[in-house]
This record gives sequence, structure tokens and C-alpha cells, in this order.
Amino acid sequence: MLKKLLILSLMLLFASSFITAQSRAVLKANGDLIKLKDSRNMKEAIKVTKFTNLSGQAVQKNVFLDGSLDAQGTIDTLAYSDMAPFNVNFGFFDGDVMFQYFKAPADLVINAAGFTISDDAGAANTTISLRLLKLNWTWEQLTSVAAPMNMGVYPEEGDGLGGTDPFGENATGNWEDSTGGAYPLPPWADNVDPAANTWNYDLWSDGGFGWPVTAVASENTAKVYQWVDMSGLFIPDTIKQGEVFAVALSHDGTTSGSSDRIGFWSDNSIGIPGWKYYEEGRLLPQDGWYTRKYTWDFVVAVELVGDRAPSISGVTRLLTTVDTGPQTVEAMIVDDNPSGGPFGVASAELIYSLDTGKTWQSVAMTDQGSDMFAGDIPGQSPGTLITYKVKATDVEGGVTETGTISYGIFETVNQDLLVIFNGGSEGRAQLLAPYYIQGLVENYDLWAAYGPVGDFINFYDAVLEISSENGPDDNNQAALAGYVAQGGKVLGVIGQEILGYLNGFTDSTFVAGDYEYEVLGVMNSYNDVNYGASGDQSLPSPVFPVAGTAYGDAMAQWLADNALDTAWYYPTDILGADNWMDQFDPRSDIGSEVFINAAAIDGTVRPVGHSFAQGNGTDIFFMTADPLSFEADSGWVGGSTLTPLGQFIGAKIISVRQTDNTVPNKFELSQNYPNPFNPSTNINFSIPKSGLTSLTIYNVLGQEVATLLNKELAAGTYTVDFDASNLSSGMYIYSIKSGNVELTKKMMLLK
Repeated sequence: MLKKLLILSLMLLFASSFITAQSRAVLKANGDLIKLKDSRNMKEAIKVTKFTNLSGQAVQKNVFLDGSLDAQGTIDTLAYSDMAPFNVNFGFFDGDVMFQYFKAPADLVINAAGFTISDDAGAANTTISLRLLKLNWTWEQLTSVAAPMNMGVYPEEGDGLGGTDPFGENATGNWEDSTGGAYPLPPWADNVDPAANTWNYDLWSDGGFGWPVTAVASENTAKVYQWVDMSGLFIPDTIKQGEVFAVALSHDGTTSGSSDRIGFWSDNSIGIPGWKYYEEGRLLPQDGWYTRKYTWDFVVAVELVGDRAPSISGVTRLLTTVDTGPQTVEAMIVDDNPSGGPFGVASAELIYSLDTGKTWQSVAMTDQGSDMFAGDIPGQSPGTLITYKVKATDVEGGVTETGTISYGIFETVNQDLLVIFNGGSEGRAQLLAPYYIQGLVENYDLWAAYGPVGDFINFYDAVLEISSENGPDDNNQAALAGYVAQGGKVLGVIGQEILGYLNGFTDSTFVAGDYEYEVLGVMNSYNDVNYGASGDQSLPSPVFPVAGTAYGDAMAQWLADNALDTAWYYPTDILGADNWMDQFDPRSDIGSEVFINAAAIDGTVRPVGHSFAQGNGTDIFFMTADPLSFEADSGWVGGSTLTPLGQFIGAKIISVRQTDNTVPNKFELSQNYPNPFNPSTNINFSIPKSGLTSLTIYNVLGQEVATLLNKELAAGTYTVDFDASNLSSGMYIYSIKSGNVELTKKMMLLK
């Protein structure tokens, strides 16, 4: 009987269920709503969802108890998995501890806790143990802590590992604060002396030890939660509404190195920083507790037994769009009082702001049935940023208000280039902007972490997608494949985890029909080639630009001119980021030009950047290394136009912007400014008639050294930016031709 109860518990906990007299349904993790005939029949709730058990097999009838289980409260699952993709494989090593915290939405009882495993390579050598903690800090305190930050540690002399203790249960000294007094105590304690702590933080454990579990990995695209069932072991205490508790996992291994590595699925974009204790140090020798910007994919199955304000879930997340019409927002709003008091939603509002929260306007949301409410944000003009949230009030006056969501009405300004920052939710987009587009961000259109792009990108002559260090947030593959199919376009794709994020961060082979094969020209990928053991991700990798190639020659010549043999890819030094660079094999049938190679940690040298032309005339530029992170013994290279990306921008994406659309009286070419210049200058010109216009740079021998412009332009006045970083000092000639008219002037480059 106990075995059947355990299996039933494990199956049930995959759902986030709202089961009341008002809402007879199960809400699945993907947002699907399944209606129930009997709102309190747990057997039916499990059966209709068709969840899988831990072995991956479909649930069979014989795992259910006879009859039904009548829950006195509302069955729910507290989780963050619907807020982000959770596609980062976060390492866990001997003696480490990590915890993720939750806030009780109402008085509740905990039935089980679970987690997902991304890497079980070390599972044969160790187990991991789970326990629950009651925290003394408020939700606001926990979420406001900067990450990453070294918080502190308890000393434990002679423990045989790092000489520290995570919770103070075996400490040989007082808590050692590492925050300079900003946070003098850990969130589970009320005294620096562990022996003097009076607050009981051990919410559930086996005599102070966690319940051991053998890790079993599952794919990011088909995660399986591993559960520890607590309902059959004891009657858990009630957690009061607003209290904060945590799921803590300990690594039971005692062997230093990577032989017992376990990985957890995590995400760094949610803003709910998890805590991790490093028994033997994090990167630097300093060990102890750290807040991380990562949120672990831990979940808690609970039974809500107390009254609560309305529950709001499934709020439509509007993405930046080119649509100027009204935008509909839906939300599931449920009010239930398990204690038996009056319940029901009295009103629901969609509240929005057009000035980033300074003033708010409200739109009533109407009941669509089945606890779904909907309202429309009025249409807005291009260039408008809209922030919105949902507010619900129940019949007893209880109020719930969601966090804010923002979207914009995209404004197309310059169709020469669209720059896509894919992963900007990390906050790194603004840091990278000045280099990534070579100071041209004000001249080109920018899609900065607004969500997936659409087919509006087909209006642009060139598209440059740049992903964050841990991979893109959004899957733009279909849109970019459609863009490439237009023909005559330019596409640049850059990111050290472009090849890994949808492939489980594992080595992969791509075939015809795959985006990587068709668009990026990649046959094989080699994942995280700098990583062999903990800490390797903080080390540099040698990179080798290829002389004589279109995009690698400038950097190769710079190294030769400075008598340097090697450049380095060093994200940790430049950005404070990890080195998750991938290598790849280009397709052999497309005539690609490899412009930069890199060495893996085992010494294997393979491409990390190549370019080629599609059969329809679209040019492709692809790199699996972040060019901002290039440096050499003589200094930082990443901030110059010498990098392959700098050369690509200079050759394929020239800053041409219209400064005045008034039709000029005559054809005119102005003197460049500044002149002399080093290394960049501006060239202004006016054309009185629309037509094909070209702007070309020649040396004094009459040899063409750069074509800055060759496209149809409307009548007007324009400015072109010219960067001559790859040219030698001397006199140059610039010539503009539009229709049958041609004008020429001289310029002086002084380095």
C-alpha cells in the first residue's frame, strides 16, 4: 500500500492543479487546461493528464489506488519552470550544497519536493541528498541580494574536505560574514554562533541529513522530475502564508575533481537567485556560500489549506511587435478558500503604462468562462513601450497583483541592418552594445531581447544576431531560415552556445533540413571544448585567425606586426563570463572560408568561425566565439575593428543613414570630417534624384580598397561612416556616383 501511495504521489506532482467548486480542472505545465468531472477525485486528476512516471513509461491503471483520494485543500505545485527555458547545465561537485527558495501563497502543507538533472555522469560515484529549510529572511531580502556574491561561511576544522560547514551543524566556529556587514547572518540563522541559534530552520530532514537520491538525467526538451515523497514519512508542519522555505540539495561525494559531477537544469534570467555552497572554493580559493544569478529547476508539491487572495497564472506575455492594433491579454484567475469561507473573483483589471510606470491606466477584464479573463491594451504607435500587469480582487477584498511585463511597438528606422540581441535579459546586452555594432547602435534598428523575431526582418538588407554567453533566449531559427531564403541578403550569427542550446549542450551531427546544416553551414559541433573539469571554464583558449581570409587577415596581420604567435579567447578576463566556446566542422560542399580556428583544452584545433555564400546570393557569417573576448599579450583586441566581426561589419554592413529627406537642389559631395582622420571619418553627400548610388574608396594608384555603398537610395542627404583601421597611412580618394553624375574628393589617413 505504501509503495502504491508513493507512486501515486510521484505521478500527481507533475501538475499544477486548481481543484475547487469553482474550478474543476487540472492546469498542466504547458498551460493546457483539462476539465474534471469530479473536482476532488485525485485518481481522475492523474489519469486525464497522462503524465509519465520516472522510467518514462506511460502511466498504467495499476499504479492508482482503488477509489479516490479526497484532498481537503487545493493541490498545487510551486515551480519556476514556466518562467524560462531552464537550459543551462549547472555543475555540482563533492561536498557542495545548493538551495532554491519559495514563498507560500497561502497556508500550506508540503507533500514532496523534486528537481531535474541535466548531467548524471558522476551518479555512479555518489548520491545527492534533499532536505527542506525554513528561512528567516523575507522574500524581498532574498530576491534583492546581488548575484554573484560571496555571502560567508561556517568554519569546520578537520572535516577532510574544504574545512567549512554549510549550515553550521558541525561548525567549529562562528559564521564568517563575507559581505562587509551588509548581510551579517545567513537566511536560516538568528545568531552568528551556531550553538546559540534559537530558530528552527530544519523543516524536514532525516535527523539533520537529507534523503539520498541517485541522480538520473533527462533532456532539456523532455524533463523528468525526480521526487522525494514526504507525505508517507511524517505529517509535515503547516507553512504559513508569506513564509519562505527552501529545497536544499547536498552532494554526498568526497572525491575532488569531476568524477562525481552532477548537473542541474537552471536558468539565469528569472531574477530569483539561488544559493550555492562551495566546499572547496568557487573559481578563487574562497569557499562558502554564494548567491548566483541562476535559478535551479526545483519544485514543491503542496496542499493549500488556508485562505488566499486570488491566484493569477498564465498571463499572456506580449512580445514586441510591429502590430499597432489592440493587444489582448488573458489570465487564469482563481479564488478559492479551502477553509470554507466566501470565495470568488469580484473584479479583474488589466493595468498598463506608456511612461514606464509613472502613470497607469486600467481596462476591465471580462470573464471568458473556466476562470479565464481577458482584456485589451489599446493600439499604440510605433516606437511606444508598454508596461502592463494584472490585478484581481476577491469577494472578501483580497487583492493580488502580478509583476510587470513590457513590450514595444517596433519602429523600423533604418532597413540597412537589424541587430538582434538574443539573450539580453541577462543585462549583458547594454554592456556589449558599444563593441558589437562598432558604435553604430544609434544608426541601426535594434531588437534587444524583445522575444522571437518575425518575418518583418525580411525588409532588412542585413541581419546580425548576437547571443549571450549561455545561449539565446529565443529560438529565431525559422525566421532566420526564411530570411536567408529571400536571397541577396547578409546574415551574421554569433554566440558561443548557438550550437549547444537546443541540442542539450552535447556534441551533435547535423543533416540536410537542420537549421545548423542549411543556414549556418555546420556539419558537426563540439560542445564546451574548454571544459574538462571544474574551473576550466574560467581559463582562456588560444585562437588563430587565418591570414589571407576576408575576415581573419586583419587580426592575423596585427599579430604578425606585433611579433605575437597567439591571440586568446578569454571571456572571464574581459567580461567576467565563462568560456563555453564550441568548435565545429563546416560542410564540405559549400566552399566556406574558415577565418578563425581555436584549440580545445585537449589541444584539438578546429574552426570557430567561417563564412560562405548561399546559392541564392545570401552571405553568411558565423562564429561560435564572442569576438569581444579576444585579447593578446599586448592587450585587448576585442574592442577594435581588427576582429573578424569588425571586418565583417566594415565589408558587409556600412553605416549609411539619411540625415535629411528634403529633396536637395543639386548633387553634392562634402569634404570628409574629420580630415586628416584616424581611423574613422564621416562622408556626407546629397542626391537630388532617387537611384542606384555607389561610394568607393581608392588609393593613390587608383586601386579600389573599399566599397562603402552600392544600393538604391531615395533623394535626400546622407552620411556614411568609414573606418580605415585596416589601411595604411596615406592619401586616399573617395568617389560617389549616382545616375550619370560622379564626384571625387581626397582624404588623408594619419596613424
